[in-house]
Amino acid sequence: MRKNRPQCGLLIENSEGKVLLQLRDDRPDIPYPNCWGTFGGQVEINETPEQAIKREIKEELEYEASHPEYFGNFPFDGYDIYMYRIIDPNVTLDNIRVKEGQRGDFFDLEQIRYIPCAFNCRDIVIAYFSIYR
Repeated sequence: MRKNRPQCGLLIENSEGKVLLQLRDDRPDIPYPNCWGTFGGQVEINETPEQAIKREIKEELEYEASHPEYFGNFPFDGYDIYMYRIIDPNVTLDNIRVKEGQRGDFFDLEQIRYIPCAFNCRDIVIAYFSIYR
C-alpha cells in the first residue's frame, strides 16, 4: 500500500553507540516483511512530525521520547520521512517493551550493512552515522 502522508522515525542510540531498530513482522500482507526498520509511523492530520514521533514511540515501545532531536528528512517513494534521534545511555532491550514488530535490537554501522532493511532504513542509518561520527 502506497503511503500518502508523511512518516516519522526515531533512532535511539545506546551507551555502545548502537541504534535501535525494529524487526518487522513476517507477514506477506505488509511491505518488507521480516526486515529491519526504524520505529515510528505516520504523521496524522493536524500533528507535527515531532508530536507524531513522540506518540508513535510511546505506542510502539512504551518509551517517553521527551526531547527528540530532528536530524533530517529522508524522502522515499513520494513521501517524506522525518527522522529524529535520542541518545540514551540507559536504554537496553530489558527496559523497553516492543509492542509492534517481532522485536528490537541495537546495531552499529558495520552491522547495518549486512542485515535486510525495510524502505530506506539502511540509507538513513548510514547517514546518521556519517553525521554524528
